[in-house]
Amino acid sequence: MNVWKFSSRWSADGNADSSVLQIFRKYGIVFAYNIKPDDVSSLGIENKVKEGDLIAVADGFNIVAISKALSNAKSIGNFVQAHFEDDIKKYCGDDNVIAVKVKFVDLSEKDKFYYQKMGRFHGLHNEERNKIHKLWETQNKTFSINAKTATLKYNSQNGNAIIFEQGAKYTIPIYQRPYSWTEDQIKKFISDIFLSYWGVDKKIIEEPMFIGTIQLSEKKLIDSKLGTFEQEVVDGQQRLSTFLILIKVLSLKFPDCQELKDIDLNCLKTRVNNGEQQTYFKDMLKIDILNYQINGEETNIYLKNAIITKNILEENLSIDDDSDIIFDINDFSKHLLSNIYFVVIETLAGLSKTLQIFNAINTTGLDLNGSDIFKIRMYEYLRDKKNADENAFTEISNLYQKIDIKNKEYPQYQTNMQQILRIYQQILISKYNMSNVLFSFGTDTFFERLFDTLLNINQWEYYKNLHTDFNLNLEDIDKIIDIWYSWKAQNPETLNQSCAINFIWDSRYAKHWYSIFVFLYKFGIEKESYNKLHDFTEKLSKLYIVFSVLHDKKINEIDSFSYFLNKDILYNNLTFEEIIKKIHEKIKGRNEAVENILKNNIFYNAKKKVLLCRLSAMLDENNLIEAKTNLFNTSFDIEHIQAYNHQDENQRKDIWEKWGQNINSIGNLVMFESSKNRSVSNKPFSEKKKEYDNSIYKSVKKLCENNNWDLEDCLKRQETEIKKLINYLFIE
Repeated sequence: MNVWKFSSRWSADGNADSSVLQIFRKYGIVFAYNIKPDDVSSLGIENKVKEGDLIAVADGFNIVAISKALSNAKSIGNFVQAHFEDDIKKYCGDDNVIAVKVKFVDLSEKDKFYYQKMGRFHGLHNEERNKIHKLWETQNKTFSINAKTATLKYNSQNGNAIIFEQGAKYTIPIYQRPYSWTEDQIKKFISDIFLSYWGVDKKIIEEPMFIGTIQLSEKKLIDSKLGTFEQEVVDGQQRLSTFLILIKVLSLKFPDCQELKDIDLNCLKTRVNNGEQQTYFKDMLKIDILNYQINGEETNIYLKNAIITKNILEENLSIDDDSDIIFDINDFSKHLLSNIYFVVIETLAGLSKTLQIFNAINTTGLDLNGSDIFKIRMYEYLRDKKNADENAFTEISNLYQKIDIKNKEYPQYQTNMQQILRIYQQILISKYNMSNVLFSFGTDTFFERLFDTLLNINQWEYYKNLHTDFNLNLEDIDKIIDIWYSWKAQNPETLNQSCAINFIWDSRYAKHWYSIFVFLYKFGIEKESYNKLHDFTEKLSKLYIVFSVLHDKKINEIDSFSYFLNKDILYNNLTFEEIIKKIHEKIKGRNEAVENILKNNIFYNAKKKVLLCRLSAMLDENNLIEAKTNLFNTSFDIEHIQAYNHQDENQRKDIWEKWGQNINSIGNLVMFESSKNRSVSNKPFSEKKKEYDNSIYKSVKKLCENNNWDLEDCLKRQETEIKKLINYLFIE
């Protein structure tokens, strides 16, 4: 790994005023001139700096930052995008400026070191090279938290921490949710402030007020000459934004208040929603809110909340004409800026660790769920590993929006990103032949550890040796979303095909139903592919029924078979015929063992009796839609045709001795609606027939062909049922 030095002073003499360090830091790039090719002194930067190289950033004769190249060196035009501001372009108008996208890390004061060699760009060697390597390894794992008590502007406590510090700029990062406080939240916010100022009877008390926690990133110097610095607001944007709205409204209402005039309302910038939120915020700051009227279609949340704030403020300031209370805006402003306390937590950590801290301390906002975390970490991965720009976050968000749109369009096919990611997990493990252990990981844990490994945060067990071609991409997630809605909309032609997925869900191996998406990921969602899918799903359901009947609990053999089957589909690239053959070979030869089980007691095991009785009922039906609803969406019991506990207690012992295990066999059991089953209870067959004839199940109605029900009838039905079930499960 090469190590290069880039200078941040953009003048021939290297004077401090020419520093572009803040631009390097702000946009995550470093750049230098590349002299024209016909010049013998050409630096040839674009032929030297490669993705993965380390870079030392100098400010004069001091190395003040280090970074890792996230791209090869290219012309600056490859990196200057619409969202970059003019401050890049004024330094980089020349086509000979060569830039590198980097992960930028400021060094602490103790780690900065003197480096005397001049030059805008050159390689580092020996001692300096080794020092940069060590610093990168250390800094990449750096983690610290600094907690302090702060007010808005005046603070007499230790540390004197304030929010509206001279030169402070705050940014709402791209991964945050939009500003969204409602009228109720604003009303409580403002009312609490006034309550701390003059209590319930409007007698000035000016009690200190605690308003919660704000989590900020570490300070990043923007301009050393002006003393400006920037911090990201990880948690607290709702309160900070509302404070600025309140100050804006107060400054309009009391234009002579100097304290309010001195607050820089432009200290906050939001990158949420691809710049839309920032436009809304700036528009709100431009408007005379006191005289502005909005309509019900207003989309600017900052402006809407400013009007709400104005109205709530007027309510709190209303004073009876005969009252001797006088509201002093200067006094109130001092209270607002000095008596409202926060706990400010500054975190020096990477994005992943910062989010962990946020989830640990967040008590006032909305917790980030697994799919929220995925959105942020996928952006981090695309940015740091795939050299994507901020548009990548919009592209990720569009996938979430696509699900929302589809859910509204097809409410019967509802899903969410967590479900889509669960499918993506199965596909990734299968496609890249990852450890089978990972199939059983929770989706949140799977992706958390995957991103940790990919971003070199922690090399987790089972992830260390990822396939060389391993690749996360948004196209796959988009494809999976399409597969989901297409699969939900498909219409199998037969009842057997339609019910196959339900039998998988009912088996001991329900978790393997995701194999159908692995199948569709490979074969597509065209009509021909669905014909194959129906065969695949039905074959798979037979496998899981057979092994759910053969064993009283789930066995690892079938779990392993299912995992390797997924890999055969994607990693080993088996044909459809080879896949079906593989399942067939697994079932083959099990018919005799299943038949022996069917001749004996199946009632003792809930999974067996339900699977077999439901399958038997399905094989007697022919109406696809009505039968599927009856089979899987109706409350039912497994009915003993000959009651196990006959209503005449004197007959029970004789029945048990005569019938033996046959009373709990497939010949004497049937799927029956719960409501009707309760009414027939333990009555004799002659009385049960009346309810049987009204059943929605044909398998129950068929029983009415018998005048009586004795052991001979049971054995005859048992023979018929066994043949029917064995033929379905084993005969091609």
